[in-house]
Amino acid sequence: MNRPTGLDCFIYLRKSRKDVEEERKAQNEGREFDTLERHRLQLLEVARRENHHIVEIFEEVVSGEYIIDRPEIQRMLREVEQGAVDAILVMDLDRLGRGDMFDMGSIFRVLQYSETLIITPTEVIDPNAEGSELIFGVKSILSREELKAINKRMQRGRRASAKEGKSISKKPPYGYLRDENLKLYPDPETAWVVKLIFERMAEGAGRIQIARELDAMGIKSPSGDDYWRASTISEIVKNEVYLGHIIWGKIKYIKRNGKYIRKKMPPEQWTRHNNAHEPLVSEELFRKANLAHSGRWRPPTRPTKPLSNPLAGVLFCALCGHAMMKFYYPHKRDQLRCVQTSCKGKQKGAVLELVEQRILEGLEQIVATFEADESKVKKQKTTSVIPFKLAQLKQKEKELEELFEQKNNLHELLEKKVYTIEVFMERQQIVSDRIKTTQEQIDQLKEEIKREEEKEKKQNEFVPRIKNVLAAYRATDDIEKKNRLLKSVLEKATYYRDINWKQIDHFNIELFPRL
Repeated sequence: MNRPTGLDCFIYLRKSRKDVEEERKAQNEGREFDTLERHRLQLLEVARRENHHIVEIFEEVVSGEYIIDRPEIQRMLREVEQGAVDAILVMDLDRLGRGDMFDMGSIFRVLQYSETLIITPTEVIDPNAEGSELIFGVKSILSREELKAINKRMQRGRRASAKEGKSISKKPPYGYLRDENLKLYPDPETAWVVKLIFERMAEGAGRIQIARELDAMGIKSPSGDDYWRASTISEIVKNEVYLGHIIWGKIKYIKRNGKYIRKKMPPEQWTRHNNAHEPLVSEELFRKANLAHSGRWRPPTRPTKPLSNPLAGVLFCALCGHAMMKFYYPHKRDQLRCVQTSCKGKQKGAVLELVEQRILEGLEQIVATFEADESKVKKQKTTSVIPFKLAQLKQKEKELEELFEQKNNLHELLEKKVYTIEVFMERQQIVSDRIKTTQEQIDQLKEEIKREEEKEKKQNEFVPRIKNVLAAYRATDDIEKKNRLLKSVLEKATYYRDINWKQIDHFNIELFPRL
């Protein structure tokens, strides 16, 4: 069909995998290459040449072959279905979708029912024209087959790398680092933790118990969290990578009805490379740990001891960040000290009772400071900043309404041919940038107001909470209750005592309140 002119159009931009590869190549060569920017300029030139009215530009910043993975095309199709535009400007048909026939059929039906054209720099597709469904279907099938071929090449490359003993996961497994050849080698910072997990599991400790022990030692989990999960312990114990093996293809994700289904693959379909790197555990330890984990073998264990240290998970070494451990000595008061070898010879331990008392005194000092500040504020009659922020917010919202009105006026001027496409897009971009900036300022003000409200609320609640904790702490002898009370008001506390400090109460404690 002849190329139409003067239509209301959406522009839809999306990167293909080939584009991503080209951008990566350009980046490695020190060149600037932005696929979406290049396509945007080309499509705007088509719009200028054919006098189309650009209503909105949709940019897909996430990857995904299916509609469900791409929020921008979902939003655009909802607008198209309401008859918002006459056409969609796109670089080529496969930019709209490379999903299965169900997805492509959904796109075609929306375009057909709304009588919306597809315009590319080289062709125009009318979904209601005779034979268009066949053309659309054939092009979609060819595009889909090309995508399948790309995926197969990627999978072949991954399998080949796995066969060579290379680690191809997004990040190396916990306990390992990865060199430039994608080979794994032990991480001196975390490899010992993996060995400890296997040893404790083989000794009969449960997943939750191991997780708590690691938390008490101040060891961060593989995800970087301060707390270990039982599921993380299971994943480590079951992973044959710690025997030195690389295995790929145990799990396959299949998409059905817009959702990924996790499917376990049979061992004969796995790609395996044994002895690919240095193991962290022996075959015997791996077997014992997994037998204990599955429950087929479990040596007798001692019952879990009740908590004896009220500062467990609260007090940490100021030098290395690890948890301070409690030690019992006959005929002496209980002691606290850091067991990390890096801290030996740098600082000394202290009497648990004295450290505990210093922490309580620190909490009392926090209460006194808050109350003094509150009294000072009342004397100075200082007002809250929230009303000022609300006034700013109201002004910015008014500015935003005016900017949207300006944008609508630009469209009217374009329709009256007062502006050319180039002038319209240039001035529309200026207004859009101002709208974006104003919206960001509004969002920032709302966030600041929310923070101030939360701050005032927490300040009003924090002092009474600490007072209640101090009263309850001194009224109980239950160690576990004391521990919970401290954790309710403290993120943590740090301890330091120089090796040369002689006096028994000469040590530093820093508190980090849980505001």
